Amino acid sequence: MIRFENVSKVYTRGARPALDGIDVEIERGEFVFLVGTSGSGKSTFLRLIMREERPTAGTVYALGRDVGRISRWKVPHLRRQIGTVFQS
Repeated sequence: MIRFENVSKVYTRGARPALDGIDVEIERGEFVFLVGTSGSGKSTFLRLIMREERPTAGTVYALGRDVGRISRWKVPHLRRQIGTVFQS
């Protein structure tokens, strides 16, 4: 399960947010396509799930756990449990 609760991500103070107040829930076993125009926040969304980035606001859950509370040394274990197919 992946869940975003009111997640926002701003890279530069005062700039337009990459994500703004996102609420989404993806259940275990669902097959999801992430599509959108360039700059719409697709890569940011994935980086937040994989804990490569942290949200400016809100909470990201993956596999039932608050990703922000996972220790740095457990992040590789989280990433191995999430299947991701990147565009080539």
